[in-house]
Amino acid sequence: MYERNPKDETWICPPPGRGGRLRVAVAYPNTYWVGMSNLGFQAILRAFLEKPGFDVKRVFWDGSGLQFPDGGRALNEFDVVAFSVSYQPDIVHLPRMLEAGRAAVPAPRRSRPLLVGGGVTLTLNPEPAAPLLDVIAIGESEPFLESLTELLQSNSRGGGSEDLTHQLASLPGAYIPSLYTTEESEDGLMLPHPVGSAEATVRRVFLKNLDDHPARPAVVARDTEFGTMYPLEISRGCPAGCAFCAAAAVCSPVRFLGKKRFIEEIEIGLRYRKKIGLVGTAVSYHPDLFDLGGEIHKRGGSFSPSSIRLERLNPELAGLLAQSRHKTVSIAPESASERLRASIGKGVADSSIINVVDILQDAGLLNLKLYFMVGLPGEEDSDALGIIDLVDRVRSRMIKHGRKKGRMGSISVSINPFVPKPHTALERSPMAEETVLSGRIGKVRDGLKRLGGVKVQAGSVRAAYLDGLISLGDRRITDFLGDIPRSGLSMKRLDKLIPSASQILLSERSGKLPWHFIEN
Repeated sequence: MYERNPKDETWICPPPGRGGRLRVAVAYPNTYWVGMSNLGFQAILRAFLEKPGFDVKRVFWDGSGLQFPDGGRALNEFDVVAFSVSYQPDIVHLPRMLEAGRAAVPAPRRSRPLLVGGGVTLTLNPEPAAPLLDVIAIGESEPFLESLTELLQSNSRGGGSEDLTHQLASLPGAYIPSLYTTEESEDGLMLPHPVGSAEATVRRVFLKNLDDHPARPAVVARDTEFGTMYPLEISRGCPAGCAFCAAAAVCSPVRFLGKKRFIEEIEIGLRYRKKIGLVGTAVSYHPDLFDLGGEIHKRGGSFSPSSIRLERLNPELAGLLAQSRHKTVSIAPESASERLRASIGKGVADSSIINVVDILQDAGLLNLKLYFMVGLPGEEDSDALGIIDLVDRVRSRMIKHGRKKGRMGSISVSINPFVPKPHTALERSPMAEETVLSGRIGKVRDGLKRLGGVKVQAGSVRAAYLDGLISLGDRRITDFLGDIPRSGLSMKRLDKLIPSASQILLSERSGKLPWHFIEN
């Protein structure tokens, strides 16, 4: 265990500041709080810190400037800057960080660092950020970083060699934007095409066995979203195959952390925190989930899963969560319409949702959070308004249980606009018009508030349009990223700023899409 610094950090791997020949900035395009709460960022940080020869520092964006918690003043002081991008709206901070750090791509190659990007957002669709970066990792970080770090160590300096670009292009999962030109398709989309010897497709890379490289933190820090727990990834990929979710496509195949390796990891984690955060896209599908929870309890700890599939909740799982002193359980019906749920691959009946409420209440898990989307393909006003009726049924059921127990739990409802994602069955679906989304969300929010005792969180339509623009866009939007606030813009203002915005967001797409060259 390493000494804590003033930020109340405890380093699990060797901390920054050891020195090394190659200076590497591991960057996250958001605040320290957000970045240090992200296990993907932590995994990349750990990969560099555990390799000899690298002098590693962290970099964040505090909203107005660069933040260097480990020392540093500008990005151009480094040989390599590795960006981890997990959320689409964070991409608007990339040009701001590069400009503030005097490291933008138009600068001569020898006067700036090698700019590397990775993360789920860039794997889904790298094109909006492609002109900003030298190399983008398509797929999971572990196999790519293994190859990248070896290549960098073999070069005298991170970006000094003239043929480094071609060396990088040979790495599995490497997409080199400068080796691709863009041509306009019949649909008006700008599609990347290889130049010279560049490959026509880039194959997504993935880690074959989670036991080889468990995703765990490099450092545990109090000043984060999950400061009271030790996060550990126990699953990747998802067998559910929901039509709107990219996890099944870009995180496949489905893999689980083995029980033996899990025990080794939690024995480390429990030295730092008494609660283990079970992270993954399919935590509730883990074949040994009950045994894993039991192993944590046996050692005096508790656990918190990142998500629980509604259809996986049963009395045994609810009992395990209660034993771990869980207070709130989140479930995602996604729609109040059984017809729409079936169309997106969540064929759960209303009666099953009510049954889950009974199971949770009987187990003493009184607080419930429900997630819904508005604007799904084929949705009518009545489908959206049905959220009010379904929540009312859930509320009535909870009141009934509350009378028996002498106390009632809380109900929270989150409503967000549907955003189509690349590589999913709905990638060609248009988003709903702004007036439709705002109108339906407003009516649902007002109806839920009238029920009484229901907390409502409504997602921003403007933020959803920014999410959609970066999810579905091409290189035409790159030059405008720095002009868009992370909170998003109205469709009217987006159209004024980016002439292709409406086409990208509100039109059904046919033919090849900007991410067509990625081979899953």
